[in-house]
Amino acid sequence: MAGNEKTIAENPQCRFPARYHWLKKKFDLSNVKAVVCDDFLAWSKLSSTQSLSLIFATGYLGNPASYYGHTLLKLNTNKSQKLNLLETSVNFGAKVPKNEDPISYMLKGVVGGYDGSFSHSNYYFHTQNYLENELRDLWEYKLNLSQDDYYFLVAHIWELIEQDYVYYFFDENCVYRMYELFTLFDDIELPSIKAPWVIPQEVIRAINSATYKDKPLVTKIKYIPSRQSSFYNKYWQLTSNEKLLIAKIVENTKQLNLLNSEKILRETKLKVLSTLLDYYQYLISVDKENIKRHKKSYTQILAYRYNLAAGKVKFEDKAPKSPHLARPSSYLQLGFIHNQKLGNGVAIKLRPAYYDQLDAESGHVRNGALKMGELDLEYINSTLAIRSLSIFEVVSVSNQATGLPQDGYDSWKLYLGLKKQDDDCTNCADFTFKANKGLSIPILDNTTIGGYIGGAVVENYLDRGRVYISSNLTLNQSINNDWNFFIDLEARKYLENEQVAKFSVKAETRYRVKLNNEHLDFRLILSNHETMLSLGYYW
Repeated sequence: MAGNEKTIAENPQCRFPARYHWLKKKFDLSNVKAVVCDDFLAWSKLSSTQSLSLIFATGYLGNPASYYGHTLLKLNTNKSQKLNLLETSVNFGAKVPKNEDPISYMLKGVVGGYDGSFSHSNYYFHTQNYLENELRDLWEYKLNLSQDDYYFLVAHIWELIEQDYVYYFFDENCVYRMYELFTLFDDIELPSIKAPWVIPQEVIRAINSATYKDKPLVTKIKYIPSRQSSFYNKYWQLTSNEKLLIAKIVENTKQLNLLNSEKILRETKLKVLSTLLDYYQYLISVDKENIKRHKKSYTQILAYRYNLAAGKVKFEDKAPKSPHLARPSSYLQLGFIHNQKLGNGVAIKLRPAYYDQLDAESGHVRNGALKMGELDLEYINSTLAIRSLSIFEVVSVSNQATGLPQDGYDSWKLYLGLKKQDDDCTNCADFTFKANKGLSIPILDNTTIGGYIGGAVVENYLDRGRVYISSNLTLNQSINNDWNFFIDLEARKYLENEQVAKFSVKAETRYRVKLNNEHLDFRLILSNHETMLSLGYYW
């Protein structure tokens, strides 16, 4: 019996159901005996699945592989649950050995040192990993496909499961393989990816713009917030008195009795308790060493809530802008420079991806930065020189942190590449590795201040030394949706030359414009000796 099952599974109709489906439409195969492919039918759940969704997980700065986000497919059942965690999901990823070090991972990922393959699992595996562990928001794009095309695509995916591909981090990656699946259909008009690199958010933009039989390919978009986002959404809608109550109860859950006061409105009690329940669920996800304590606190809050009458809590669902609405990922900038010591000049910057501290949008870390391969050139004082060439630059900030225990304001910065050591020199872009650790505190809805300490290893420019320590004060301010600015004050002390200390100022403001569906920005940048006015184009 077992041998017979194996024979059926290896039958070409079962091993290659998409090809068999295509052949039946092209040729008369009525004389070919149909085989019931139990394994394929059990996996595809064709009797209960009715549509397909593309899932986008926002970027995660805790893992270089996830900086740009991730995509997967979900086979939707015809059940009506809000979030059916038992639905089948299809993923493509590199086969990375356990305990692979980050440097090896990045190098092998770039040069094709790993195999990649499609795999499948229940959807809850990804929701647990993304929403609970990595605290990444999910966006679901439900697709419009006929039942025949839906069957063909699912059958084709079945053929690809566990087949090895060479994995390349920048182009033939997870999202490229997902994009490639939709090119199988002549009825799908899919915008091409112009850049030589493939970024998940660009494919999301393309899929959302695609048409299927002259109608939009995407029929519905749903936002699924992470555990952290759900907590923040509630917390930042509270009044100052409600936040104070939460702080006191978190300090000691016995102070739940503060809610017994007749002066506290019932609506306030419900808001505070609902937010606390989300807070402790968030802590259970992120603070593994103290799970028992957090579960005990959660149970106490829940028990208190059960003693109150039933009722709904009034919170506004504040979904961020959908990732497909964000501007393109690549950036070209032309700047006009006036330098007090060097005179006038021009600068040109090319950033393949992704965002800086002024242009982070949906799917990015607001006020953060993630740049790889950015080249900034200048022509000034009759000299063409490099202003900077970043191998990578990452700025991770805590934009909505509450300051409650285990939800602090920790932030960090990393830079590796070439960088000018002063703004009044030419040909002084030296190798730099810089790391800073600090705090970024949201003091108002659109205002974040930061403080960092750290240092750098650099080339020995002007005999200053090869190592310096530094401290920074920063301010991120949004004036409106289109206009924001950033200020960075830095003090350096070179360790090999006690007489050398340096203080620098950088202030940059950005105003974004959308013109005929093209994304532009204007920037004014001021530093110690230099002023630059620039025009940027996103593509």
